[in-house]
Amino acid sequence: MTEKELTFLVVLDDSKEIFNALRYAAQRSARTNGRVALLYTFETLEFSHWKAVEDIAERESREEAESKIKEYENYVLTFSHKKPKKFIMKGDRLECIIEFLSANKFISNFVLAASTNRSTGDPLISAFTLKQSDKIKVPITIIPPLLTEEEIDKLS
Repeated sequence: MTEKELTFLVVLDDSKEIFNALRYAAQRSARTNGRVALLYTFETLEFSHWKAVEDIAERESREEAESKIKEYENYVLTFSHKKPKKFIMKGDRLECIIEFLSANKFISNFVLAASTNRSTGDPLISAFTLKQSDKIKVPITIIPPLLTEEEIDKLS
């Protein structure tokens, strides 16, 4: 029987903690002969009367997403020899994640990094451990914010 390749999903953002999630996912996937999946989402921009402006804004958002995802891909490749799978989605962040996980059954673990910023909280962690927990069928790994790189390495 062929074993399923483990795939660790990291949803990208601009937080400094994202590198904790990427480090864990990349090392864990390397140790299990798995792979990392990177998902970048961007909001839909509505310019109802100016379709051309909306198209330009969307194209710019997509180009920015592709640039960012390349940066994160390079970071993952410092720990893993397999190129990550890369995905870009447009729309509400939570809805995109739920839709992505529903459509892509190959994801075996959803890796999130907690923030040290208590004033803003962790909207994805709150959503997927409380309100939206019944919408996904994949385990979630939460990387605490104060772990050192060495501690993350030991856990992965």
